Amino acid sequence: MKEIYRTYEDTQVVQLATNVECPYCGREWQEYDKDECGRTYTLICGEEDDGCGEQFKMYFDAN
Repeated sequence: MKEIYRTYEDTQVVQLATNVECPYCGREWQEYDKDECGRTYTLICGEEDDGCGEQFKMYFDAN
């Protein structure tokens, strides 16, 4: 079987994840592709699994 070797130099970021914490219940998760500077995103806690179901806004800033 052939083998190859790679290092971090051979990697690239293909998708960014933003760490989110619900301001209502404190649940934490990651949102993908919510990383445009100056944009406000409307999120729902637990939209795909357990969470409080509350809707809130998240402002993204790269600072």
